[in-house]
Amino acid sequence: MRFLELADSFSVERDPLAKSEMLWCAAAHIMKAIAVTQRPIWPNRRHRDLFGIAVRIESLWSEAGIEDDFKAAERLHRNMYEGFMGRRAFANAEGRVRRLVNRMVNRIQ
Repeated sequence: MRFLELADSFSVERDPLAKSEMLWCAAAHIMKAIAVTQRPIWPNRRHRDLFGIAVRIESLWSEAGIEDDFKAAERLHRNMYEGFMGRRAFANAEGRVRRLVNRMVNRIQ
């Protein structure tokens, strides 16, 4: 939740790149948190591993939409480098990331 709070400290108008990266961090870190709670621990060192975690969660936990929500987070990560997202796309991706993080936090608590 820390990275969602940090994302809230940036506005889309003033610093969309920093906001993008904090939202990506929120999604990436929740995937890592889930990975280390599994026995054996799921691989979680690379971006590819994080996508694998999203796919596993969706399949094993019957959590529809997790992979697509994580893909939205990845678009925000790319946006941090390229600044290509418009206001509507940004808002949609942000909503998906917040939903993803909240779903996963509720699942592991």
